[in-house]
Amino acid sequence: GGTAGAALQAGEVDWWEQPTPDLLPLLRRNRNIEVTQQDPVGLAGILRFNCLHPPFDNPAIRRAILPAINQKDFMIAVNGDEPDAIREGVGYFASISPMASKAGLEVMKGDINAARAALKAAGYKGEKVVLLNPTDIVSPSAMSQVTNDLFRRLEINVDFASSDWGTVVQRRASKEPVEKGGWSALCTAFNGYDFLDPSGHLPIRGNGANAWAGWPEIPRLEQLRDAWFDAPDAAAQKQVGAEMQQVALETVPYIPLGEYIQRTALRRNVTGMVKG
Repeated sequence: GGTAGAALQAGEVDWWEQPTPDLLPLLRRNRNIEVTQQDPVGLAGILRFNCLHPPFDNPAIRRAILPAINQKDFMIAVNGDEPDAIREGVGYFASISPMASKAGLEVMKGDINAARAALKAAGYKGEKVVLLNPTDIVSPSAMSQVTNDLFRRLEINVDFASSDWGTVVQRRASKEPVEKGGWSALCTAFNGYDFLDPSGHLPIRGNGANAWAGWPEIPRLEQLRDAWFDAPDAAAQKQVGAEMQQVALETVPYIPLGEYIQRTALRRNVTGMVKG
């Protein structure tokens, strides 16, 4: 209920049902338990920026972070290193979607030096960055810790603001600058179904004050979203999606961090569970 309930209704996932990687071997060794994948799409991790205040009100500074990103680092932190448990090379649409594309993703190559130089060229001057970290839910906290380390290596003046999830949700609703209790960046995840196409894809919206927390104002993304609804066929929709990804990589409302697979453990005498 409350703010957490509102967050779940907005599409974010129920983190506390995600088993930690070291629990999986124990479950698999039990002959009475089957570890399955109920959700074929997976969960999409993101690094979200607050686009209202410095330094991330500057698209060039948001874009400068891209070369430092290695999606595999984030996904291993969340879900371990089993190849079938994580996906890298993921763009702004779910990897199983017809809209998915790897175009432009080669910029994310884990190059700290390139990102540090890009930050300097973009005009970053050491402004404080408040990175929110929910300590009581495993997946976003793992991604936040990787981001904190990354920001420090990029010589970003980061304040790692750790608190419980309810406090994070309340603070991220603030549009105030950091010196008045606001925030600069956060990590979270959405169910991959939300990213199948632009219709329910909240973080790719560019509708300013009416956008999801972070409030990017990117008119071209909104124009393309409308064009997707008006597209006459799947091929035209795919073309619109490719352009949306190009615009998103230029304006960076958020950075995609990859996908991870949520496991489900069932007693073997439980049958007929619907996938989804």
